[in-house]
Amino acid sequence: GVDADGRAFEPNSHHYELLVISPTLAALHPTNALVHILGNGRRTIDEWKVEINNHHATLRKSHVNVMHDSALAVLSELPTTIKEDENTILPNERRLFEKVKKKGRVDQSKADTIQAIEYRLAFKKALKLAVDVARREQFYLDSEEL
Repeated sequence: GVDADGRAFEPNSHHYELLVISPTLAALHPTNALVHILGNGRRTIDEWKVEINNHHATLRKSHVNVMHDSALAVLSELPTTIKEDENTILPNERRLFEKVKKKGRVDQSKADTIQAIEYRLAFKKALKLAVDVARREQFYLDSEEL
């Protein structure tokens, strides 16, 4: 697809990866150098911030813009919002599950539904975090982008 500014984007491409460290900290398009420590060591949140800031300083702003637009495109195509999932859908499903559980039954289908909603919610939050990171971080502007 193409956005309103004429930038091309592919919403489900492997080119748009996100490494989520915390609900507010993520790296766009992480490199092997950035993620090699996963499973092999530890970093504090502050160390991750430094590493991610250094990494983002090397990412071209044009590439980040495409990632931003792709995440927004996927978010806009989903049938519900983060707020709807958190405030209405998930609480209702949990309430129904607990109601049946109190009667001594376990509704596995309802439990699966709750897990699917929780997964979808985590996915949406990661997409939103990608958008937020793309908007607030500093990225590399090369001469073609000035």
